[in-house]
Amino acid sequence: MKKELVIKFLRGKCSSTEEQQLYQWLENPDERKLFSRWMEEEIENPTILANDLTDYSHLLQRIHQKANLPIRKPTLKLTVIKSLKVAATLILILFTGYFLSQSWLKKQDRAIGTSDVTFIDRTTGIGEKLTLTMPDGTRIIVNSESTIQFSSAYGHEDRLITLKGEAYFDVAPDSLKTFLVQTKEGMTQALGTAFNVSTKNNAFQVALVEGKVKVAIGQNTTHLTPGQMAVYKHAKNSTEIKVKKFNIEKVTAWKEGKLKINNKSLGEILKELEYRYGVSFKIDPDLDLKQRISGTFENKNLTNVLTGLSFSTAFTFELNAKQVILKKRL
Repeated sequence: MKKELVIKFLRGKCSSTEEQQLYQWLENPDERKLFSRWMEEEIENPTILANDLTDYSHLLQRIHQKANLPIRKPTLKLTVIKSLKVAATLILILFTGYFLSQSWLKKQDRAIGTSDVTFIDRTTGIGEKLTLTMPDGTRIIVNSESTIQFSSAYGHEDRLITLKGEAYFDVAPDSLKTFLVQTKEGMTQALGTAFNVSTKNNAFQVALVEGKVKVAIGQNTTHLTPGQMAVYKHAKNSTEIKVKKFNIEKVTAWKEGKLKINNKSLGEILKELEYRYGVSFKIDPDLDLKQRISGTFENKNLTNVLTGLSFSTAFTFELNAKQVILKKRL
């Protein structure tokens, strides 16, 4: 959550999509705690905002309406309040009570400002990929077992994509509307660039191919240059972002449907297949996982890949939903 966005909301200057983004953040208990702490900081701030002419009465009324709360006539003349302190207190009380008692954002299609604007979900299955071209020309390739969500008003006020899983973004330049990718872990901000975002395997990774991106986890941020990858692994009370170099072809080969193997052990290949196809392997202990293999598979499903590997590594396989059983060939 960005503190600037919270303050922007309090002053009634958020776009409808930014408001929805704030509501989504506040659905998370950790984000509500962060919101509360920021509000407490503002409450303790004695500075009087002499030039703040925000109509807090109208703003509070809108929050009441969002929460389906009865609208009561304010006991204070909020239109003459010049301090964010009082407004923050009242808004904090409304938000906290509302988000603890309701799950307003659980609906798949939600309105933002008007009933004509909804959210659109796109989900891929095991081994499936999806390519989308957005209204602004941005191209998104969604990897298997992943979901992206965006507003039907995408491109009008801002460009926000919510991602779970993995996707590759080739972003069309727009100096007036920043391109944002929101995940459970954090936010990636880009302007005219190409990058890969993954939230698979309990890790958050952003790999930059072209241009520049800014990655934010909590209040920690980092900027990437091409060839750099930001990595965040879930850890209690930690938002540390590590930056390292990466092999562009290896990280992004999935979007071209290619699996390139260059003198890798069978054990390494099976780990890569687990990640790519969302499966787990049950392996015969007699199977030699150290044997090394080279080759390229293009646009092949998991069955075809395993069939090809089985010829040179002497194993048989059986697919049971998301589990693959490998046995040494007798």
